[in-house]
Amino acid sequence: MSGRRLEQQYRKLLLQFGCEPLSITLQELADQLCCTKRHMRNVLVQMQASGWLRWQAEPGRGHRSRLQLLRNEQQLLSDKAERLLEAGSFGEAIHLLGQEKQLIAPLLRAKLGFSTRTEQQLLRVPYYRPMLNLDPATPLRRSEVHLVRYIFNGLTRINEESGAVEGDLAHHWRRQAPLSWRFFLRPGVLFHDGRELRMADVVASLTRSAQWPLFSHIRQVREAGPLSVVIELAEPDPRLPLLLADNAAMIVPADHGARADFASCPVGTGPYRVAENDAWHLRLTAFDGYFGFRGLLDELEVLMWPDLSASQPAAERPAGTPAGSSVQREPAARRGQPGHAQTPGRAFSNATATWLSSSLSDADYASGLAAGLSGAPSDRSGEMFLEQGGYFLLCDSRAPFWGRIEQRRWLQETLDPYRLAQQLIAPIRHFWVPAGSLLPTWLHCMSACEAVSPFAAEPASATAPGKPLLRLGYYEQHPEYPMLARAMAQALAAQGVELELVEM
Repeated sequence: MSGRRLEQQYRKLLLQFGCEPLSITLQELADQLCCTKRHMRNVLVQMQASGWLRWQAEPGRGHRSRLQLLRNEQQLLSDKAERLLEAGSFGEAIHLLGQEKQLIAPLLRAKLGFSTRTEQQLLRVPYYRPMLNLDPATPLRRSEVHLVRYIFNGLTRINEESGAVEGDLAHHWRRQAPLSWRFFLRPGVLFHDGRELRMADVVASLTRSAQWPLFSHIRQVREAGPLSVVIELAEPDPRLPLLLADNAAMIVPADHGARADFASCPVGTGPYRVAENDAWHLRLTAFDGYFGFRGLLDELEVLMWPDLSASQPAAERPAGTPAGSSVQREPAARRGQPGHAQTPGRAFSNATATWLSSSLSDADYASGLAAGLSGAPSDRSGEMFLEQGGYFLLCDSRAPFWGRIEQRRWLQETLDPYRLAQQLIAPIRHFWVPAGSLLPTWLHCMSACEAVSPFAAEPASATAPGKPLLRLGYYEQHPEYPMLARAMAQALAAQGVELELVEM
């Protein structure tokens, strides 16, 4: 009997009898399903083998048997969703649960972490958004920058321990003239699709990189034999090998532009290949044809945590959150002023009853639930930790407002991190620490000068009469940027300046 048919018959019994133990005869059950006693006996055997019910038959005429159905409607959905997750059908599992999406939380949680399967080592980790662009020569966010280094190779790379430049696809290079460099490549390098790396791929990749300002001094890239390329420069660059270790200079197939799904499922030469990548999960598998040391993990899977709060029970929602609203989309109040903060790290779970990951959700922070946590290993059975990081604000110096240092000083004082931190709720305010630089060991100081507003003599704006207008852009799918932007908008409004927010 097919699984779907068996499930339909179980649902009929569930609708009629519920999950309470009862006394019943085989004939009465057969009447409910409109089948013979012999067929009913086979159905009960299959359902009991699936763990759906408990059946104790009592032989003899007039004796009644004991039946208890063990799976309610939600548990049936969970079982089916788990089978879909095992098969990698994450989208189907989410769609199946419909309005019961909170049921997937324990299913995903059970699959996180390290595991083994048929002597293969697997690691599953959660993340808060999909990563559908892994093309190294395009603008990438922080996590994608990290991942592409395992999917692609450049001619050179940076040794993580010493910081020195070392060979990657190129095993040797030399400077032939002030404006000419020659790189010699490893033989037998394979792309993930099995095709061998050719010099045409290197030429096409570096020619594409030359479109970026950082590589604009590359005048020409040409083949110089079967395993070498020559890079001609418009101006001398003694640190060209260091520059070629940048992500934007990684080598991709020459025909990458003709591959419709190259951004989400790219083909590289690195130790891991992209096996699957969609809105629900990203799966990387070790590439056995890699020219270097094989990856220790056989498979890495990133599970994308969906927005489950729409179906969250009312008792579990933070106070003041209406039914059907999205807690996940509420701004998190955990990190500090851009350019001036060291911050707790991203959490992957939602404000549901079951934690998906070892971190707290942004909604947990915003509602003050994290006030008692210090970030120490003892918190939440040693699973909770706080990762330090920082935000900074970039000013476009080409704009007429920020050409002079006095004007930038005014912006720095207006968006003072201590002042912005006062807008955070008290339980989380201590997580935000104003910083003095991009790295903890750096210290940046602006030259001593007075602060001068660039809008003192500005005429009224056409879009906002009588009020100057600034524009601030930030990444979408980031729960903390909108909160920071609103805090900055309030600070600027107090100075008579309107802030237009652009989510990119």
